[in-house]
Amino acid sequence: MKLNTTWTETNSAETPLEQLATRQWFWLALFGISLFAILALIGARLLGDPDTLWHIAAGKWMLAHRTVPATDPFSFSFYGAKWVPHEWMAEVILGASHAWLGWTGPVLVTALAASVTLTVLLRFLLRYVEPLHAFTGAVLTFLTLVQHLLARPHTLAWPLMAIWAAHLVLAREQGKRPSLWLLLVMLAWANLHGSFVLGIGLASALAAEAVLTEGNPRRSARTWAPFLALTVMAGMLTPNGVDGLLFPFHVSGMSFSLSIISEWQPPDFRSLQPIELWLAFVLFGALYFGFRLPPTRIVLCFGLVHLALTSVRYAELLGLLAPLLLMPSIGPQLRAAIRPETKVTMSRRSLRITAGVCATLFAASLAFLARGISIEQSPVQPREAIRAVMTAGGNGPVFNSYNFGGYLIFSGIAPLIDGRADLYGDDFVRRYMAAYSGDAAVLESLIRQYKIRWALLEPSSPAVKLLDRLPGWRSVYKDDDVVAYILEP
Repeated sequence: MKLNTTWTETNSAETPLEQLATRQWFWLALFGISLFAILALIGARLLGDPDTLWHIAAGKWMLAHRTVPATDPFSFSFYGAKWVPHEWMAEVILGASHAWLGWTGPVLVTALAASVTLTVLLRFLLRYVEPLHAFTGAVLTFLTLVQHLLARPHTLAWPLMAIWAAHLVLAREQGKRPSLWLLLVMLAWANLHGSFVLGIGLASALAAEAVLTEGNPRRSARTWAPFLALTVMAGMLTPNGVDGLLFPFHVSGMSFSLSIISEWQPPDFRSLQPIELWLAFVLFGALYFGFRLPPTRIVLCFGLVHLALTSVRYAELLGLLAPLLLMPSIGPQLRAAIRPETKVTMSRRSLRITAGVCATLFAASLAFLARGISIEQSPVQPREAIRAVMTAGGNGPVFNSYNFGGYLIFSGIAPLIDGRADLYGDDFVRRYMAAYSGDAAVLESLIRQYKIRWALLEPSSPAVKLLDRLPGWRSVYKDDDVVAYILEP
């Protein structure tokens, strides 16, 4: 007997499992828990970014002080300078989860956020296309997310981005004003991550589309204008206020800092990139089936493609938002192009195997999380090097690699610099990079200005060779990832 996975009515001869398989929520649940299980099982991979560490430390600081900081409490170079974390809510979540569950906590909330995001997307796609095509679309989106899938605030904001965009698109399709409950989504998003500004831009673009394409422009403007005004107000209800709206533009203007931070670099197409696979698949489908799309949606997708090609961290925006924007137009055309006899069916045995594999994965992930996740020495957590410095009597200000700043903050040690490039600004980052890259005069001036007494660097740093030659500096630890120096009295 064959089971049609398009969720038609069941007959009495079907087993309980087959009857469940005709219900959409069953497949959504299988997809969500399977993705969660996979991400949980590779938990250490989600913790490989140095910024995760200072985000957790910031969250714990806010929990301990019961306030959001107004000035920098962590570095020694910019201590007391204005710094209001724009991702404070996500940092509190990460900090609280680590305080309660150790490293398992950030892994759990990150895996949950990613699985919810893709399940929301899949639910939306299933409104328009057959299950096989919807699952394919969700997997393609996952490819664009995976490079930036980390225990950091942007991942916690993904579910809200998906919910926001999906419901705006549905409102446009139905010719209605977006529901006011979405304002709560915007409020939470604005306090989780700076990408909420994109949500305001998307709402504005769809409002403009409504005015330009609907029969009564004045009525469309009256319908959307109050929602847009309330959306902007919700976006300003953060500790940063108006500055929160301007923050993404401030960061985008830091040309030097963005040029040296890897996630802000364009994709390197000398090796295969996930965004390349996504673009190839989508272009093939568009050309093969000859899809016709509204001009406004084409323009929006061109903007997303532009962002994805300027920075690897924007690939996730294209992968997540483009299906939501395009599927109302593509879905009916794809359904019409696929002959009914080509639709995929699933046998009883295949159904049992699929459900069994998903259940096994989920059980294994729970057992793995229950055991706890431990992280030993890693490229961004040089604990042995710091221990060696402390044993050798090192103390005071440190000249550290950018990638070690997060762990220093996490360990309660004030860094010279860390991942908060927006705090330090282009001028300081440029000066720091000159010292790190081997400019002896700049390095010595930093040592004198900040009375630096020890150093924590990658072995590949040109500054290592300078410290080897400077009088009084002695190496106390070295491995493949870090070399540590102290300045002897």
